[in-house]
Amino acid sequence: MDQDKAYLILDALANGVDPISGECFPHNSPYNNPEVIRALFYILRNKPIQKKVKKSLEQKQQDNQARGLPLNYGLPWTDTCIDDVISQYNANSPIEMIAKGVARKPSSIIGLLKKKGIITEEQALNMGLRYQTHYA
Repeated sequence: MDQDKAYLILDALANGVDPISGECFPHNSPYNNPEVIRALFYILRNKPIQKKVKKSLEQKQQDNQARGLPLNYGLPWTDTCIDDVISQYNANSPIEMIAKGVARKPSSIIGLLKKKGIITEEQALNMGLRYQTHYA
């Protein structure tokens, strides 16, 4: 059992819920005793904070491969890669071919071209970009 699952079970118990069935405990249950409830919440409030381990570029790429995504999916763009995408687009290379060459999704290529002002939002939508820019 991993730590997260154990804490989810403790949380359910502290809230008077059977973690297996999802039903509330009866009033005479030991889990409804105020001392037990306080003890469970004390454990939950004072659990050690796990530091999130920062993954290396190679680890992120391995995760992408394991999930069936392009190798560079979700990773930051390099200036060299951006220039390469723009020059390939200007040379009339198909979006799918550009995407495959830089290990990205076609929508990522379209989004980059739109962001850099190479194409308009209307062109991006016509090319199949599925989202629109949201301004806060």
